[in-house]
Amino acid sequence: MSRTFRTVDDSELEDFDTECRAYGLDPKEFQMKEDNIVETPKNTPTFSTNAKLTITRKGVSRIYNTGNATHWVADFAEDLRKGIFS
Repeated sequence: MSRTFRTVDDSELEDFDTECRAYGLDPKEFQMKEDNIVETPKNTPTFSTNAKLTITRKGVSRIYNTGNATHWVADFAEDLRKGIFS
């Protein structure tokens, strides 16, 4: 699995791994794909990059917003709590 993203940083990936393991799941079982990347012009005062991150495991997929001012890891953890990826 490629873990190079434009809108997801290393600390978020570490948190993702931690959440997976907290629910007894191997992070390597998940496929992650970044789409719909939107970037504001770099010369603007509020430069940002946002995207949609699709996470899939065993045929079940969910889409999360990533980038500035998002909380996709918390949303993913909530889905794990609900058993969505089990």
